[in-house]
Amino acid sequence: MGSVSSTEPRRPRRDLTPLLHARSVAIVGISGPGRFGGILFDNLERFGYTGEIYGVNPRYETLYDRPCYPSLRELPERPDCALLAVPNARIALALEEAAACGIPAAAIFASAWSEPGEEPSLQQRLQEIAQSHSMVVCGPNCMGFVATGRGLPVSGYRVNPATPAGHVTLISHSGSVWEGFLQNQRGVAFNYIVSPGNEMVTTVADYMQFALADESTRAIGLFLETVRDPETFLAALAEAAERDVPVVALKSGRSERGARLAQAHSGALAGDNAAIDAIFDRYGVRRATSIDEMMDTLDLLQTGMRPKRKGLAGVLDSGGQRAHMVDLAETLGVEFAAIGAATVAKLAAVLEPGLDPINPLDAWGTGNGSDDIFVESVLALDADPATGLTLFAVDLPPMDDAEMSYPGIAASVNGRLQNPLAFMVHASASASSPQLRRLRELGIPILLGTETGLRAAKHAIEYAAFQRARAQAKDEARAVERPPQTGELRRRLETATGPLDEHASKQLLRAYGLETTRERAVATLADALGAAAEIGYPIALKTAAGDLHKTEHGGVRLGVADSDELTAAYRDFEARLGPRVLVQEMVPDGCELLLGLVFDPQFGPMLTIATGGIFVEVLKDFRMLPLPTTSAEVAGALASLRGAPLLRGVRGRPPADSEAIVRAALALAALAADLGDCIREVDVNPLVALPDRAIVVDALVVPNTDEPDSSA
Repeated sequence: MGSVSSTEPRRPRRDLTPLLHARSVAIVGISGPGRFGGILFDNLERFGYTGEIYGVNPRYETLYDRPCYPSLRELPERPDCALLAVPNARIALALEEAAACGIPAAAIFASAWSEPGEEPSLQQRLQEIAQSHSMVVCGPNCMGFVATGRGLPVSGYRVNPATPAGHVTLISHSGSVWEGFLQNQRGVAFNYIVSPGNEMVTTVADYMQFALADESTRAIGLFLETVRDPETFLAALAEAAERDVPVVALKSGRSERGARLAQAHSGALAGDNAAIDAIFDRYGVRRATSIDEMMDTLDLLQTGMRPKRKGLAGVLDSGGQRAHMVDLAETLGVEFAAIGAATVAKLAAVLEPGLDPINPLDAWGTGNGSDDIFVESVLALDADPATGLTLFAVDLPPMDDAEMSYPGIAASVNGRLQNPLAFMVHASASASSPQLRRLRELGIPILLGTETGLRAAKHAIEYAAFQRARAQAKDEARAVERPPQTGELRRRLETATGPLDEHASKQLLRAYGLETTRERAVATLADALGAAAEIGYPIALKTAAGDLHKTEHGGVRLGVADSDELTAAYRDFEARLGPRVLVQEMVPDGCELLLGLVFDPQFGPMLTIATGGIFVEVLKDFRMLPLPTTSAEVAGALASLRGAPLLRGVRGRPPADSEAIVRAALALAALAADLGDCIREVDVNPLVALPDRAIVVDALVVPNTDEPDSSA
């Protein structure tokens, strides 16, 4: 199971104050202007850093009209943080000296790369030094960090001294993304912007926890390549949700695990992205698909706006752009508010003839009295009971700077609105800086792009809904009766040499309360006939030869009506696949689902819920839930499937017993809690949901043997 399920106590919270709030720093390897060590000094001085800056380099006696010390030991006081502007060959000695001097924090910019096979590696040596002295370290292989509110820019790359302090924390595994966000021209300002590098000691999660303890933090942005400290990362996400600090993440990269041949459907659906999605869903993290979407979403959420309803209102000055916006919204799943008759009447009273009083609204006519028309239109749509967020979606070209018409309209409605308002610029490349600046002075966020803006609006609406649901949630994980023979079941799994066959898999599931088909495993025709007579025709006959995909081997015969058909089918199976078969009751038609367990190496056990049968492979209609889970989470995942309408009954079919599905899922979760360390995958496919029950028709349990069985 994953590291987050470890029974070891959680490590203490790291105090990053000596790093991100350093009261004094020493630049080891300080150098002349234009070189890395010189730029480090220049950034600090030009930014107005008020702490003491010590230069350390035995080649100089003075630099920048300050004394330069030959070593850290010669400093007149112990600084909070050592900035190691030295190459790989000198890093270990520099960090050892910093540790020996009792310096609690360091930043390492060099790569710490070692030749393949070098043991211990340079990074391992650095890690041992830092950990043995309880140091916090940014890097190695990092761009540094900027704590704007503290006037603390720690980077060997130039930082604009006019960079404003703000309310967004950005932590990026990509140095280029770090620099791009730091130098953004759209008005998103940061309190902390961190390039953690290889996270040798101090991880993304540590920076998140530190930022969450700072009242200035209103949103957190993450550019992630991986999660190196899953347990603390989950704790940080839980804290962010509790404090109502939205987290916006852009996760890049694919796990090599996804390339392996999975034995069960659930395993095939798993992998790095699916696990991350499940974690993000649980904690309300908004997952961006592009850097621009991430920027728009951070801009929107850091204002603190939380739409109370999901309906979006749109005010535009173009019919063509409105059609484009509607097309994109439909593709993205963004819902426009269904405005009421009173709102329609208000709009009709102010619009010019020929303009439809609908949402989204094209309010542009001849231009006569347009400011008043826009003001009244925004107020009318905002006041509609279905509206949660209004987008004023217009372009702001420089040719309109003299009039400042749209910023003037925003100023007129500011303070009179019941719901959040944001501007959205379609042609972001031509947006006027003076108009954008005026809107920001009014506290109005600006979304730069129709698609990214709509995505950001959806994120804001869904995050607000997540927080409302979280505040109202009272559901706890239901107690599932544990079987008395847990020890015996564990021994069976630990001694298995490969996947359990269907019959043995179902025995394990039955022990945890899942309802399975009535069936018997037999190895002779006589026993098969006896089992069928006991169960009652029609029956299903399946090979029990151990092949994982019985259908592909022609090893399943459904609806066997009598002894003659059974005899013929058995003899065919015996000749091709061996004498062992499963005689099973035929289950009535119902809604087919898949339930599964997979065990993510980082995040531990995950419950999979999907549309079942062979269609799970085609439709990829599934949800994953981190464990433990609750009945409310399971029911929510079930309702979010594209195939969910089938459960409610269609074309005269009665609705399925959704409560029975939830019970089955929670029973599977209980199995994972008790025996998960012995199991690699579980596949219940299909689970047939009927009006009065949910029954396991086929199942596969893959024990956690040393090597996966590749016979699938």
